[in-house]
Amino acid sequence: MGVPAVVFHKGGLAHYSVDVKEDKYYVATLQRYDGKPSAEPPVEVSFLKEGRHCTGSTTNQELMDDLYETVKNRLAFRD
Repeated sequence: MGVPAVVFHKGGLAHYSVDVKEDKYYVATLQRYDGKPSAEPPVEVSFLKEGRHCTGSTTNQELMDDLYETVKNRLAFRD
């Protein structure tokens, strides 16, 4: 089951479900986007936490970093 993550993306809220596949490897699937259709983020983003930032399937560094921080914070509150 994925971890819900809501991030701000180009003027709208992007609702993702993020699966933690391995330590520091994530796959996020877009569930809903509340912004303009022309600004919709990628439907699927896979990324890996490396150092200060994430690298992955999109060039949108801010999106990957925001998703990572949201998931990290949500998981911290579960423990």
